[in-house]
Amino acid sequence: MTIGTQRRRAIFADPGAARAATNVLHERARKTGVQVYGYCLMPDHAHLVLGPSPTCDIIAFVGQYKNLAQREVWRLGVTGRIWQVSFWDCFLREEESLDEVVQYVLNNPVRKGLVKNWQDYDFSGSLVYDLSEWL
Repeated sequence: MTIGTQRRRAIFADPGAARAATNVLHERARKTGVQVYGYCLMPDHAHLVLGPSPTCDIIAFVGQYKNLAQREVWRLGVTGRIWQVSFWDCFLREEESLDEVVQYVLNNPVRKGLVKNWQDYDFSGSLVYDLSEWL
């Protein structure tokens, strides 16, 4: 799924804001049991590859994440609403490989010219896979 920032503001170009939002993602996943197969926080949007948990569905998780990440970014001095109202979701099709989708998400900063290698981008990863095996 993709969650855009309000008016495509590059809020997460600030490493402090990106780190705060990434920390919220890690904590929400830990508390809810939602599987975060892959994530990438770009300057003006976030990509998430998620699987539900027995206690938290994806829509609730995204709502919680957006709310808590916004509060953390506000603490850093960012003003106004940071997220667009909704998000774009896409279900994995039978012919698609979860690993390939995660690799696509991880390579987003490379395609956008932010880094040469996905491993060099601080605000992406997986909370399920051991990415050292993908090097």
